[in-house]
Amino acid sequence: MKLKNVQLLIVLAFGVFLLAGCSNSTKSVPVQNGTSAKKSSTDTTSTTSSPKKSSTLWDNKKDNKLSDFMSQWGPTMNQSYTKYDGKHSLDTSTGIKYPDDLNKVTVNGSNASIGWSKTGKGNNEYNVVAIYNYVGTVPPLPSHITYFFAFHNGKPVALVDQTRDGNPRLVTTSNNKVKTSFARIADGKSAGTVTGSTSNNSSKQSSSSNKVSNEDVSDPKMIGVMVHQLAMPDDDVEAEQNLAVSGDSSKYFVGVGTSVSTIPYSINGDTIHYYTRDTSSGKATYEQDYIEHTISKQELLGKYYSTSAQKKLVQDVANRMPAISND
Repeated sequence: MKLKNVQLLIVLAFGVFLLAGCSNSTKSVPVQNGTSAKKSSTDTTSTTSSPKKSSTLWDNKKDNKLSDFMSQWGPTMNQSYTKYDGKHSLDTSTGIKYPDDLNKVTVNGSNASIGWSKTGKGNNEYNVVAIYNYVGTVPPLPSHITYFFAFHNGKPVALVDQTRDGNPRLVTTSNNKVKTSFARIADGKSAGTVTGSTSNNSSKQSSSSNKVSNEDVSDPKMIGVMVHQLAMPDDDVEAEQNLAVSGDSSKYFVGVGTSVSTIPYSINGDTIHYYTRDTSSGKATYEQDYIEHTISKQELLGKYYSTSAQKKLVQDVANRMPAISND
């Protein structure tokens, strides 16, 4: 009897030992699984890719922002711009049509490839996404300002042309308002404040009261810049990259090297004499006689050298001109 009891106790003890072992084994499984699950979660997080940014350079939303900007900015320059609608050729006053004649233009002095593109991408060095043209009405004619908004190596660039004869010569615009607004729009931002342009036309607008300048200017190049603005009010003088002054024994000449653009002028004390072509004669430009005009230096300064923006404009344009050459 005692032997059976002893055997029973041994069996019970062995059973307890086995149960304890199984219990420990069972507890170890969740720990392992928990570690594995945590690692798996970490791996999943580390391999999840962040959303990709849009690679679209130009779209309808940006195009509408640019259209709004040009419709607001143009009137501040006393100009009204017509937009290329993507279907019908845009005519300029010189007979050039866009985008049809883009193959005839030069860009910043080179024969870089340039073409129309709705998205800003393409095989050209300059992919144009928008074209705006203003037709001038003030002699000498023909007169126009044409802006080309493009992407060059994926970067936004605003080009402008005011060529009156020969093939169009596009240059990067010096108008900071146009340049920075296009860059902002291309970056998905708003165009920014439209007012505050430093162009010659806005300068004319701000000086409509003809305030008298309290400064005297004797530099023939600075006088030439103001004479150019006076005689050719439809021009954006900031965009005339090749504007220069030459001279002979009696006169100075300001222009970009063509008969249409050249304005003779002389400085006689406090009186400025300047000459424009007689467009009413019906003759070819180079055959037209000159008509003499006079304006006092103080009146000229009052028109184009009264505000800080005007002074900066005249100084910047004059400073980038080469030295005066003698004809």
